[in-house]
Amino acid sequence: MKSASRLEKVLTAGHFAVTSELGPPQSSNPEAIKKKAQYCLGKVDGVNITDNQTAIVRMSSVASGVIAISCGLEPIV
Repeated sequence: MKSASRLEKVLTAGHFAVTSELGPPQSSNPEAIKKKAQYCLGKVDGVNITDNQTAIVRMSSVASGVIAISCGLEPIV
């Protein structure tokens, strides 16, 4: 089964994939993720969204991933 994932296409072609870490905010404000996403857009093949970063309660990585998708990024959760 193939997906339309940009990251999958890059890896399947044997190219070097570029990813970035996208840490969720300590609040439920989606604007924090959207602002960070703008820095990554067009520069990376995927974003790694951390879970429970630095052992501090933060926005869910799944919720952050949904916001990242809406901004045009491919989350790796």
